Amino acid sequence: MSWPAQGLSVALLLCGCVAVSRGLDAFSHSAPFPIFLAGILAAAWIGGRWLALCFTGLSTFMLGLLFIRPHGQLFVAEPGEAVLLGTFSLVGGFISVAIGSLREGRGRAEQLRQLSDALARATTAMELAAVAREQARVLLGAQRSELWAVHGEHGPERARHVPASPTEPAPEDTLTSLARTALRAGASVEPRRAGPGMPWEVALVLRGTLQVLGALVLHLPGRSRPSAQQRHLALALGDACAIALERALLQERLLGERQLLNAVLAQAPVGVIVAEAPSSRILLYNDAAERILGHPAIPSSDVADYASYGGYHADGSRVAAEEYPTARALLRGEHVQNELMRYRRGDGQETLLEISAVPLRSPEGIITAAVCVFADVAVRQRAEQAVRASEERYRQMFEAAPQVIWTNAPDGSNTQFNSRWYELTGQTPQEAATYGWLKAIHPEDLPRLRARRDEGIREGLAYSVEFRVTSVRGGYRWLLGRVVPLRSASGVMEGWLGAAIDIHEHKRAQVVQQFLAEASAVLARSLDERETLEQATRLLVPRLADWCVVDLNTPGGLERVAVYHPDPAVTEHVEAIRRHRPRAGSASPVLEVFRTGEARLIEHYRDEGQAAMVSSAEHLAALRALAPQSLMVVPLVAREQVLGTLSLLVGAGRDPYTREDLRLAQDLAGRCGLALENARLLTRLQRALRTRDDFLSSVAHDLRNPLTVIKMRAALLAAEVTKRKELVPERLTSATTRILTAADEMGSMIESIVDLMRGETGQRPHLRRTEVDMAALARDVVADQQQGSRRHELRVHTPEAPVVAPVDAVRVRRIVRNLLTNAVKYSPEGSPIDVSVARREVGGAEWALVEVQDRGMGIPARDLPHLFERFFRGENVVGRIPGTGLGLFGSRELAEQHGGRIEVTSVEGQGSTFSLWLPRTPPAPEGESSGKEQPP
Repeated sequence: MSWPAQGLSVALLLCGCVAVSRGLDAFSHSAPFPIFLAGILAAAWIGGRWLALCFTGLSTFMLGLLFIRPHGQLFVAEPGEAVLLGTFSLVGGFISVAIGSLREGRGRAEQLRQLSDALARATTAMELAAVAREQARVLLGAQRSELWAVHGEHGPERARHVPASPTEPAPEDTLTSLARTALRAGASVEPRRAGPGMPWEVALVLRGTLQVLGALVLHLPGRSRPSAQQRHLALALGDACAIALERALLQERLLGERQLLNAVLAQAPVGVIVAEAPSSRILLYNDAAERILGHPAIPSSDVADYASYGGYHADGSRVAAEEYPTARALLRGEHVQNELMRYRRGDGQETLLEISAVPLRSPEGIITAAVCVFADVAVRQRAEQAVRASEERYRQMFEAAPQVIWTNAPDGSNTQFNSRWYELTGQTPQEAATYGWLKAIHPEDLPRLRARRDEGIREGLAYSVEFRVTSVRGGYRWLLGRVVPLRSASGVMEGWLGAAIDIHEHKRAQVVQQFLAEASAVLARSLDERETLEQATRLLVPRLADWCVVDLNTPGGLERVAVYHPDPAVTEHVEAIRRHRPRAGSASPVLEVFRTGEARLIEHYRDEGQAAMVSSAEHLAALRALAPQSLMVVPLVAREQVLGTLSLLVGAGRDPYTREDLRLAQDLAGRCGLALENARLLTRLQRALRTRDDFLSSVAHDLRNPLTVIKMRAALLAAEVTKRKELVPERLTSATTRILTAADEMGSMIESIVDLMRGETGQRPHLRRTEVDMAALARDVVADQQQGSRRHELRVHTPEAPVVAPVDAVRVRRIVRNLLTNAVKYSPEGSPIDVSVARREVGGAEWALVEVQDRGMGIPARDLPHLFERFFRGENVVGRIPGTGLGLFGSRELAEQHGGRIEVTSVEGQGSTFSLWLPRTPPAPEGESSGKEQPP
């Protein structure tokens, strides 16, 4: 209402109050205060606080002028009247303020209601900008208003201006700067004026529930600053705009998200169905759902209507309505994840669906809807089945391969082995994971393997490497690995594939062949037994052993001939072991190998086992000082005879011996045995050659003696015939006897040589057995020997009764003569030699025994086992006393051909006793005859 209209209203209302008061004054003669109070109420209701206050003042004037005595004057005569008039003024002012404020509040509320209604009708930010401009003009008289909005998470610098219409131009930069200043500060900017005569500029920050939403810039008219009421209305306008802007932005966002969702659902390759609860009505059924199922959505008002869909079980029975995942989510709140269901499409084709369904709940937990997502996985399932079959074939090939096979990630991590690796190394999959497989690599090969592997990964190229891995059976085995990159069709690196073959035998064969070739070359250079043993020990240590022991078979038993350890600090212990042979009767592997000829491997040579094999405390202490941890004992064999044993030992610093080491040791021991036998054969050959020379010299000498006798006797006979022209019978008889004896001696020697040659060719000599008195034969041989050797005393001891045996007299005579000749040859002058003949009965058999005992130089104990070998001569006579080495050999052969034997007992330096045993009733062997008609 305008000021003139308000003035006219006050005047009319005042006149009415005066008129009514005068009419009532005629009856009551009292002041009409209530009438004027009613007028104040009416003025306050009509015009507000200021109009009511103005009416109150005019009413007080009119009451004092017209109705308070004295009438017509502007002063009050009585105090009581003055108090009444003052009270009226105060009550009227209070009524004016109260009723006016109530009227203004009601009007302001109505304005705000209208503002809210207008803003509520704005659904977009542009509509909101237009409504805000109109309300600012109406409420505040704003000449201009501009709106800025902040979208999403963008800061104030990214705030955009919201025009009131699509064609509205952009605001000035000053307004934009003012809006962004308010947005950056997060608070409204106080009114300011750009210059005299310019409107006041106010920037209001529009704050939403969680963040600043934008800014509203107003141009307010007036020369003075905006009033408090204007400010209040401006803030109210800003709050209402903030609420409306938040709602509009949310609606825009919801609209955008709904459009995006609709686009996604329209383009989604999976079917999506949304059903509400509790009606089970289908709210959403996207295009993919219709394409996959082959029919549109089936109208439903209850879960029972779902039975019309085409799901069925593997047995062909239809799926019940409440069994569908959507129904289970609606009815029971069940979460269904990737459930497979066979489905008969609308066109009759059958397919396989993979379905997931979840319930949607209100904040109170009540199920409001259910979402079902499904896809046709029939093609995928067939592809997966093909992939699984291919993977299974690959896995079977992976596991069945005899080689170690593995795969890696592109960076070499995540190594996966086939079972061959675990069988070879003894590792478990857990132990091999996270580079744990590197622990199975030989420490010497690990740096080289890492370098080749890192180089291959860095360059992305295939590589090969040889390395050793620990074996579950002990030791290490050589592998040759080949690793190639796995790339996709586009060339992208996807990983590595590696395979390793066992080349242990090949590598070992190379090493063994090289070692054995070197050993053969070294052993072949030595033809001396002692040097051969020394070379063999040097070959073995340290390549195959830390130290070694050699025991050889000797006439006195197994003798320890060599102990080699390269460390001079343990010489004392080495000498102690060399002095102590294995204790007889103990469980020593040396004795066992020597006895059986079979190699022995003790992978872990324990202390308790050592204690059971030593022969003394010193022996045990020395063995413990050297601390062997693993032992191999192999026989030294040549020509199927065990010559001795070779013991190889390693300490704690090396790996225990394996079967492969044992095979190598056996091979090397065979070569050592052959070299040792060759050395011995060479020694024997050299000895045989010397013996041959001695034999030829001795034969020539021995044949020369009887020839000299024959020649000398024949010359004497010829001289006597020439001188006397006749021969004296006695001299002729003596000479012929000597000649015949010499001829017999030569014949005997020749017969011995013939027998020797027959023995060489495998022929047995023909024996002419006759009953011979061995006592008489012995006396005859002694008598003949006594005539040729006057420097010895030959004594015969025979029983009174004859000792008869069926023998070849010539050959037995030769045996006795050989024994007696040797006794004379190897006895000092003047020493007695006893020849005894006796009968003996042993084991029920009767024997004729002839013993020849001398007091000569005797025979060394180590020569006794070889005494009857061909061409053998004792060490104490070789080079000192001539001989052939065939006498005893031939005598033994003749004795054995008669079914007898020759035995010897001797002590070096004290003499020897040879015993000839001949059976008195031997069976006649094949090829022999009795009687003189048997040819010699």
